[in-house]
Amino acid sequence: MANLLASGLILLESKNGNRIGASSAPGLLAFSRAFFQGLLLVSLSGYIAALQFSLPVKAAEKDSTDFESLLSKAEKLYVERKMGEAASYLNTVISSDAKNARAHNLLGKIYHRQGKLELAIAEYHKAIDGDSRLADARYNLGVALIDQDNFSEAERYLDDAVRLDSRSAEAHYNLGLCADRLEKNDKALDEFQKAVKLDPAISQAHYCLGRAYFKAGQLEKAVEEYKAAIGLNPKYVEAHNNLGVAYSDLGKYPESIQEFQIALKIEPNYPEAQRNLGYAQAHTSLGITYFKQGNLRKAFDEYKKAIKIDPEFADAHYNLGIYYQHQGQISTAVGHYQAAIRFDPKNALAHNNLGVAYARLGKRDLAEAEYRQALKLKPGYREAEQNLQSLKLGHGSNR
Repeated sequence: MANLLASGLILLESKNGNRIGASSAPGLLAFSRAFFQGLLLVSLSGYIAALQFSLPVKAAEKDSTDFESLLSKAEKLYVERKMGEAASYLNTVISSDAKNARAHNLLGKIYHRQGKLELAIAEYHKAIDGDSRLADARYNLGVALIDQDNFSEAERYLDDAVRLDSRSAEAHYNLGLCADRLEKNDKALDEFQKAVKLDPAISQAHYCLGRAYFKAGQLEKAVEEYKAAIGLNPKYVEAHNNLGVAYSDLGKYPESIQEFQIALKIEPNYPEAQRNLGYAQAHTSLGITYFKQGNLRKAFDEYKKAIKIDPEFADAHYNLGIYYQHQGQISTAVGHYQAAIRFDPKNALAHNNLGVAYARLGKRDLAEAEYRQALKLKPGYREAEQNLQSLKLGHGSNR
């Protein structure tokens, strides 16, 4: 039974892993989805900005060959979020110097801010064509590709960016995100370490470094990084939740429960936060901790809260299956394992446990099919192999 009661604790991720946005000139200016939402809400401002985009600059400036002065003005206007005016200066430069890398790069960032990713990507490519050693253009292109979930291409350009400028903490951080999504765990760990060393004030970098340490089985170091992230951002829900997970795996259950409870107190009336910032996961993780302590009633209550928040949360269904199977309610357990698989088809643990439940109900063919699927998803899965062998020998299964 010990193998059946796998914890099911998983790491929580935000969309795109909290990527850091395209850089500004001068310095970094991270921009959020809230900014894009603001563009949709204030339609009049967007209309005015659209008009500004096509406003001609003064004749004297059109005739000017002082591109440096025009670029400086455009960069200042960009920082002030006067996108239309900035774009007008940049188009003046480009009309006379079609290969001007700085102008194309900054125009790409304007499009990027406006959520026009294809146009932004086109401008970043033009910037790279104009100056193959412009690290900032490769960095910004990498971020835009992350926003398209194109992590392989993003990794390539971010590799170039850090090769050209190894001092950019943001580039190392985003490169770490790509490596993490591509399951290059050692590279992800290395890049997050570099990002934290270069700029210890990036809370997301500490959080992601904590996740990387957790994956590597270095739980104490994971705890340190999650705490560092929380120190920089006390309302970092994912960091509180994952710190609770790490504490639970270390057997520090009171500390684990405390972190989950903190996570659940942050922005409790914001429904998107409940789903996206980890409330369903936190309830599930808290339930797992209670289950480990033998407090089955509280575990059950937490799993049900998780499913109320997110009815399609596979991890909560999986652990409810374990709960019902432990209670001897096998048919009910089957329903929750099936739900876990429906919402997460690659969950080998759920397939194995569903096989166990089918075997106990005497449905040997269905049990065998589930064990084989678990092994297909996770070759060498010892419990599934043993369960399949026991089934063939006619001994049933209890793992």
